[in-house]
Amino acid sequence: MSTSQRRFQDAIFIQQGACNPSGIALSLHNACKECIAEGVPQRNDPPVRLIAHQLAYLLNVYHIENDPELYHQLMDECESRNKSK
Repeated sequence: MSTSQRRFQDAIFIQQGACNPSGIALSLHNACKECIAEGVPQRNDPPVRLIAHQLAYLLNVYHIENDPELYHQLMDECESRNKSK
């Protein structure tokens, strides 16, 4: 299978219920690299969008978008741990 077809196959597989965030993130990274190699805008690529959708679903990103307090809690935790390095 050519590289340019891989992201389409991955997107279909992932949409069937993939649940490993690190594996999905790696597929997203690879799909973005394919887009770059093909000169395709990543933000408009159907496989990239579907792969990102599944990752966002697993990580409950919707809740962050709709709850500013949660967003600030997450940022505070990241900033606090970053400073303690």
